[in-house]
Amino acid sequence: MATLSLGVAAPALAAEPAFPLGGPSVNVLQPYPDTGAPKERSLRYHLDYVGTGNGFPGEFTVTVDLTKVAGVASVRLDPAKPRPNCTASATAIVCKQQGLSVGPGGNTFDLLVSAAQGSKNGASGEIAVTGKVAGATVTPVTTKMTVGGPDLLVGELKLKTDVTAGEQQDLPLAFANRGTLPAKSVALELGTSFGLEPAEAYDNCLKQDTGGLADTTVCRVEGEFLPGESYQLSPDSPLHLKTTERAYQDTLRYGVIPDPAPGKDAPSGKPATGKKLMLVKASAAVPVTESNLDPRTATRAEDTDLNPRDNERSFDFTAKGAKADFEAVTASPSGKVGDTVVAELGFRNKGPAVISHLRSGESVARTDIVMPAGVQVTDAPRNCRAVNADGSDRAEQLGAPRYFCDGGILAEAKGPYTHHFAMKIEKAVANAKGSVTVGEPVPGGTKVHAFDPVAGNTTAAFVVEVKAGASASPSTSASASPSPSASASASVSPTASSVVSAAGGTGGNLASTGSSVGPIALGALGAVAVGGALYVGVRRRSGKHA
Repeated sequence: MATLSLGVAAPALAAEPAFPLGGPSVNVLQPYPDTGAPKERSLRYHLDYVGTGNGFPGEFTVTVDLTKVAGVASVRLDPAKPRPNCTASATAIVCKQQGLSVGPGGNTFDLLVSAAQGSKNGASGEIAVTGKVAGATVTPVTTKMTVGGPDLLVGELKLKTDVTAGEQQDLPLAFANRGTLPAKSVALELGTSFGLEPAEAYDNCLKQDTGGLADTTVCRVEGEFLPGESYQLSPDSPLHLKTTERAYQDTLRYGVIPDPAPGKDAPSGKPATGKKLMLVKASAAVPVTESNLDPRTATRAEDTDLNPRDNERSFDFTAKGAKADFEAVTASPSGKVGDTVVAELGFRNKGPAVISHLRSGESVARTDIVMPAGVQVTDAPRNCRAVNADGSDRAEQLGAPRYFCDGGILAEAKGPYTHHFAMKIEKAVANAKGSVTVGEPVPGGTKVHAFDPVAGNTTAAFVVEVKAGASASPSTSASASPSPSASASASVSPTASSVVSAAGGTGGNLASTGSSVGPIALGALGAVAVGGALYVGVRRRSGKHA
């Protein structure tokens, strides 16, 4: 007879937290030279905190096992980035640290690696990095080290700088392998800013929307790309670069990466066009030229190429006749005397061109905001500068009659790009009107941009409706939705010829926008590293910020 036992279930034990160690899966080393010292490469590992809270207590021990690279690589701690509590021997490097905190900070381990004396071209081994701590697990990481490798040099493209919408240019991509080992596959990468796009589509090419300043097209080509040889696009699979109506000041960044790691950006293999991008041996050797990128940004091939600084290049374009309609955005808050009301004031780019000043770093536009009589500004954005009614400078930033607001270095055909103002209604003034004007910064105000084909919507009236009665105590009304308004003359309305000093550069946060933009850190577009592959840009987020 079966017996069924009933009782209170034991509480489930919480799973131990797991903290991953990160680092490259592969790395290539310059062969040991016949004379002189071997060339060292940096190798960084990091221990990442994953979870809620601010960190994890306890003593962490990280061990770098060198037994499997004996005779292949020499490994040492980087003296320029010292860590306390580390010991090194011929077989291992062991580091201890108290606790694991949020963010990289002290959770990185920097090594210098070079080919071992007597090692042969093509020799390989593994560095295994493990960790342990009481009450948690640490996920290990392994790096395959190879003596020698490909050294791919991308050829310089000679393109036309001044372009027009709808125009196409040939992209005769070519590269040479100046390394000591063949590449078994390559990734050709095209990073195109807003107004550029590849004209062709191939089954082994994938277009990525990186959520930043550009799209990146990655074409993976299998084969054996030998040292001492040059390669070019097959005549059967050309590439052309198309200029679209969104073009203004644009950049193409192009490169070749040896032996790219498979990832989520790899083409699915499902035929779409029935065509593949192919490479053939070049009819002439690719000339050796220095890359025009800042070496600090040319890092796409740093793990698989002997010299990753010459794998990428960039080219700048200017679109002739580019047009973008900048429209003033106003609001109509309302309240009683004594109330504090808020308004989002600025502009939108109705396109078609995306206006960017990524090269110069200057603001794409100024929003000149004149406050209506009877209100006093109690809170203004940091990227807005208070001025007197005539546009001259003033020290006090609150309570000003007029503000010059920086529009940032990028204006997509999205938005609006607005600035959050709070103002107290001090008294009712009959027919009081302010204004919002968008344009190119000039001394004393703005003028209509040369690229703007519609001058009539660059100024809009700004009115605060004062309701009857007075508030017993100050209160805040909801923000009025930003909306364009027909051009109207304000009580103090700057004109295209009005005059005082521009804000100069981007100096603070970008304008608050319906699709807001965070601060942009750029190394090469004049500093743009494009997307997951070639551009590092900003992701647009929903919501507004002051």
